[in-house]
Amino acid sequence: MMKEVVVLRSSQKDVLIEEINRKLDETTKKVHLSVRPTINILASILTAAPNVKTITCPPSLYERTPKKIREALAKIGVNFEAFLLTPGRPRSHPNWKIEKVYELEDKGYSAKEISDELGIPLTTVYYYLKKE
Repeated sequence: MMKEVVVLRSSQKDVLIEEINRKLDETTKKVHLSVRPTINILASILTAAPNVKTITCPPSLYERTPKKIREALAKIGVNFEAFLLTPGRPRSHPNWKIEKVYELEDKGYSAKEISDELGIPLTTVYYYLKKE
């Protein structure tokens, strides 16, 4: 039975190697890493899963992966791609409340008054006002 995507989440090298050995096998075709791939990590993946076709990692890590590593994977027929598995932390405030921050600012309310009115932390109000 082929495994769809195996997600490796460990950030400590020793734990990650254990996770690779535990989760991957010859049926694994796609692996997603939550750490920047190094030669040692990739060698462990390819040893545990010799039939892997695609390795992905978040876009921020993909950009920091050396070109030599990407080229080496391409030479052996493994696609290395940027893939956003989870789109970050969800907003803790609904859109209507965020829009109300800007509306109240336009009416002349101070950041403190907006915070009190909407029940949003003052630092969050400052964040949204600075972001605009």
